[in-house]
Formats: sequence, C-alpha cells, structure tokens
Amino acid sequence: MPSPAIADGRPDTAGGDGYDVIVVGAGPAGASAAYHLARRDRRVLMIDAHCFPRDKSCGDGLTRPAVRMLDEMGVLPFLPTAHKVRGVRVFMRGHGARDFHYAHRSDLDGHGLVVPRYVLDEAICRRAVAAGADLWEQARVTAPVLDTDRVVGVLVRRGGRTVEIRAPVVVAADGAHSRLARAIGLLPTPAVPLGFAIRSYLSDIADLDDMLEIFLPLTDPSDRYVLPSYGWVFPTGSDSANVGVGLFRQSEDANLRRLLDGFLARLGADRPSFRLRLPGGKWTAAPLRFDFSPERCIGPGVVLVGDAAGLVSPFTGEGISYALESGKLAADVIDRNLRPGRRTPDLYDYALLLEHSYSGYFETGRQSARRYQLVWHVLESTFDSERPPYVLCRRAVLLPEGAGEPHLSRLIDDVAPLIAPGTDVRDDLLAVGEVMTGAVRKEWPFLARLAVSGQGDPGIPFRPALLLLLASYLGDPDRDVLIHVGTALELGYLAALAQLGVENDPVDMGKPNWGNKFSILVGDFLLAKALQLSVHGGRSVMELISTAIARACRGRVAELRHAFDVEVTEAERIDIIAMKTATLFELPCTLGACLANAEPRHTRALTRYGHHLGIAFQLTDDVLDISGHATTLGKPTGTDLREGIYALPVLTALRQAPGSQLAAILGQASPDSGDIDHAIALIRSTDALSHTRQLAAQHAHHAATAITALPSTPTRTSLLALTDYAINRTVTARPSLARLIE
Repeated sequence: MPSPAIADGRPDTAGGDGYDVIVVGAGPAGASAAYHLARRDRRVLMIDAHCFPRDKSCGDGLTRPAVRMLDEMGVLPFLPTAHKVRGVRVFMRGHGARDFHYAHRSDLDGHGLVVPRYVLDEAICRRAVAAGADLWEQARVTAPVLDTDRVVGVLVRRGGRTVEIRAPVVVAADGAHSRLARAIGLLPTPAVPLGFAIRSYLSDIADLDDMLEIFLPLTDPSDRYVLPSYGWVFPTGSDSANVGVGLFRQSEDANLRRLLDGFLARLGADRPSFRLRLPGGKWTAAPLRFDFSPERCIGPGVVLVGDAAGLVSPFTGEGISYALESGKLAADVIDRNLRPGRRTPDLYDYALLLEHSYSGYFETGRQSARRYQLVWHVLESTFDSERPPYVLCRRAVLLPEGAGEPHLSRLIDDVAPLIAPGTDVRDDLLAVGEVMTGAVRKEWPFLARLAVSGQGDPGIPFRPALLLLLASYLGDPDRDVLIHVGTALELGYLAALAQLGVENDPVDMGKPNWGNKFSILVGDFLLAKALQLSVHGGRSVMELISTAIARACRGRVAELRHAFDVEVTEAERIDIIAMKTATLFELPCTLGACLANAEPRHTRALTRYGHHLGIAFQLTDDVLDISGHATTLGKPTGTDLREGIYALPVLTALRQAPGSQLAAILGQASPDSGDIDHAIALIRSTDALSHTRQLAAQHAHHAATAITALPSTPTRTSLLALTDYAINRTVTARPSLARLIE
C-alpha cells in the first residue's frame, strides 16, 4: 500500500501557514480528528514522527463501535484482510469463560474486526488525506508555540531544520507520553505511573474461535499474587492470532516479560495447539495511560485525544474506539467554535462531551486502590451469578463498548413508536439520566454507566420514569420537580435491583462474600440518594416512595420465604407479584398524577392502571423465562427455577400433575442443570404457559379499562399502547395508534 501524499505546504513561514488546525500525531485519534475537520473544509495539517506504514504494539482488536466509525469514514474498503469477530469472550481467573456476542442488527452491527495496526493506521490516514488534510511524515514536534498562556502553533523538526507552524487550534494526538501535553502542563505532576502492554503474533493455532478473548486478571510467576493485569488472544485469521498481556500499573514485583511467559504457559497447558508455538515476529511493547480526566483534555488553543487523553479502558486495555470517537468529538467542537477573527476558540464543550460520553467508566479505573479492588473482587466472585446486579455490573464495567448491551436503558425495548406525538418524553428522560449521573458519579462512578445511553439515539426505553412522565402530562407540573422526582424513582428502583444480589449462602466458605457487600453498599447508597432527591417533591412524595419501596421489599421477603415451596396457590403467587412488582408500576403512575395535581378520580385510575400493568408485565416475564426467550434483564432460561422461585407457570404445571416427575425433580435438594432442563421441558408440555399468558392478557385488559375515564389525549393513547407492549414485548416500526384514540 503506498504511503499517503505528503504536503509540502508553507513550513518556512511562521504565522502565515493558513492552517485552521494542527494535529500532532496521525494515529487513529489524530487521523479521525483530521478527517472530520477536513470534511468540513477546514485546513488541517497532520504531523507524525514516523513514516507510514508503521507498526504499533496493540491487540489490533476493533470493537463494534469502532467498526461503525470506520465505516462512516469510508475506511472499511481499505481493510480487505480484516478478520471478523462475533463478540468478546471473557475468561475470569478460576471461573471459566463468558461470551458476550454482538447483537446482529445489520452487517456492521453484527461483528468486530482484528486488523494489524500497520494496516489500520495507514488506511485511516489515507482517508484523512483524501478528505483534504495535509500530512508531514518523519517530522517531530519539539515544542508548542505560546502567546502568553495560549497555544498558537508548534515547532517542528523536519528535514534537518526546525520550523514554526501556527494555527488557532492544536490537537495533541501524540500518544501516552504526549510531549506536547506535558510541555503545556496538561499531564499530572508528579507523573502518574503508566501501564504497559506487550504483544506478538502466533501462527498454526488449531482451536481459534471468532471471538476476542480477554483473560482477567493474571497472576505473578509464582501464581500466588493477583496482578492488575490482563491477557488477550485476538484471532487475525483462521489459525493465527495477536497474543499479548498488559499491566494496568507497573510495580516492582510485576515484570512484563515474566507475566507474558506465564500467560503463554497457561495457554499451552489449557490448549494444546498453543504449545511450542513461537512468535511470528518480535515482541513489541507500548505504554498505556489510565488517567483520563475531562478537564485535563483541554487548554487555551489545544485539545487532547486518544492515548494522550488517557482514553484506554481500565479493565480491558481497549483504546481504538475511544481514539476514533474522541477525534470526532474534538473535530465537532473545533469546527463549531472556530470563527473568523477569533484568535482562540472556546473548546470547553469538548470536556463536557467527554464527560457525558464516558461518565463513570474511566473514573472507576483511577479510583483509590480500595475502591478499585472492590470492583475487581465483585467481578471475580460474582462472575458465575445470574442475579441482576451482577449481570449489569459485568456488562457496564467489562464491555462498555457494546458487546452484550451493557446500559440499563438498553436492556428493555425502545418503545418510542408507542409514544403518541405531543409529549416531551425523550427530552425529559434524558434530563433524568443527567441528574442520575450527577447523583452517583462522585461516590460510585461506574454506576453512572447505567444512567447514560448507549451508541446513538437512546430512543424511549420502557422504564419507571416513563410512566411517571406520561402520568404527569395530564397536568402542568413543575419540570424541575418532575425531573428530580423521576430521578429519585429510578434510583430507588436501582436500589431494589441491587438488593436482588444478596445471597443467603456464602460464595466460598472462609472467603468474604464480595457480592453481598457490593449489593448492600450500593443498595443503601442508591436508596439514600433517592430519598435525598425526593425532597424536591415534598413530604407526600417522600411518603409515597418510601411506602412503595417498603411494600416491594415485603413482597420480595414473601417470595424468598416461599422459596422451594410447591404448595403456593395461584392467588398467593399473584399477591406476591402485586407487592413485589405491581407496586413498582403503581408508584410512578400515582406520583405523576400527584405532581400534575390531577383530579382524585384520575389519580385512582392511574394507580389501578399501574397495578394491573405490573402484574401483566411480571406474568409475561415468567412465561418468557420458561419458554426460553429473553426477559427484561436478559436472565438465562430457568434462573428463578434454579433458585427455588416458582413462577406461576411452574405452580400451574405442578397443580395439574401433583406427584409427577416435575414434583420429584423440584423436590430434590440440589437439582443439577440436566434436572432443571428436564423440569422446563415438562412445564412446556403442559398448558401452564398458555394459562399464564391468558391471565396476563386479562390484567392488561383491566389496565386499559382503568384509564378509559381519562381525557382523550396523547398521554392516554401512549398508556394504552403500553398495555399491549406489556404482554407482547414487541414494538413495530410504525404501529397504528389511531384505534386507541377516540
């Protein structure tokens, strides 16, 4: 592949270069910024110390968001040999592996890629040049050019002489060491210890799968001490792979090469095809920054992107997608604020965008050692658990880039097509998310990942605040109060969800139950924040929220008290659902009506609506669980059954055939997975699922009937549409809402 064209430009004329932006470093972050700026007809100069193609130590893995961004830039046609991967496989020390597949929505959404950096970097650089950017290769930036406290250009050593190039904005994309950022005081002092990664290529490997394999964490050569580290095997073809290890923080007892040798030995012991495989090239290492901070990424006339900004995952070492995205974000801000006659544009928006995009995730990686270790302990000790808090924790922390859909708002369908025009639901839900982020970010930053949306438009996810907002639109509530109460509601529900992680039995005798500690601490914290925010709505709101949470907890206690109880009647089970689940649907409807100062009869109607909607929703979840379809939290089939929580389909099947094989299986002390699968098959063979569906449909009908007395408005239309969703869980692209409007 030929090298991109080199611009000769006007390097000898200080202050008269005609460039809008100088980009120092032409890797993925710098080339992304240059491409998006050049596409907007900005004069851009890229400067790189090396000559393309050039290699870099990296895992070469491109996650799904990275593939999307490369497609947007037109880079993918220049990567014909890229190897497709279907998702991420995470190996946790002592716990085996879990697969996180990319949801297949389109050709681009269904896979990631593995591309050697000497191919990838040149391809991105070529696109930036084709878009109109100039490139100087083998040119080293030696210092910034300052005008008082503003960066107005750089000094460049090129062709044996030093020249001065000026521009209103300089983008620092010069890697983890970033001499430019250090020279202008944007790197911490004293310097934060860097991490390091080392890799090479292995060939003739017989058992590779099309998955990015990540191993967490690794141990020292004696296998006694867990190190802040990771290993990887990324397939570059059917029988070749990029293999390496990374250290999040260098220490005296952590030698990178010894760590690598230990990792290769472990691979060889577990997988015969890795034995005696010699590297296909030399081992190369590179530094890693893990000290991202939004406010450190901007200065007068300068922004930091990619590795220079510390945008590397503190859990898996992934950085290319963050490099591409930060380059694009920087370009958007620069272009928007670069105006004729303005010497230095205001770039503060860039810090705000970074903060919004990466809220909580990178902060977790740089927390104090104690808090950081807690997260790792929780991930390790709960790796096999299917309890909702740990499912969310794994996805939010390990795979923020999209495998397994980590964000809470993405775990439930986008119901935007069901919301009739005439409401501000989307904007208000986004406002709730912003307040949630601010409420949890300082103390438990990774929880902020549950409040922000994933890639693209967040749509209108079906969640508690949605019902509150819709009910509130019957009147004209104070928006500030509405948003804060909606946030209190969401945090209260997350607190209840956290409590679902508490287990009665210790994970391992003699070892701390980190899962229980985590669930209790997080639950208490979220509940306290919820009550604090509910003050905005006054005493009545606080009483409604606290009473509802207490009732839901009583329902959960009743459910646990009846664990493994095959004598529970249908009426008793419905009562438990009414307390544990329906209460949490009633509450937002009642709160919304109260905040809107709705008529008492309308408030009662909305409360009844929420009650029956919640029962219909839970019964449908019970059917989905047994029938093998995804539930609202993506639990594997039969999770509740394994834990002795017998949903209505189970109880119905038992009632139809007392003393049957099903009763015998469920009567065992510890049924194995084969027994559970057999039990599920027996339940499916009865009419228990159809009976439960019919009961769910009846409650959905009761919910719809309850609100017929409400005014014929977009709010009522939306609420009626959601009753169908509660039992069908499908959202068509353009459903007909006309039949719901009188």
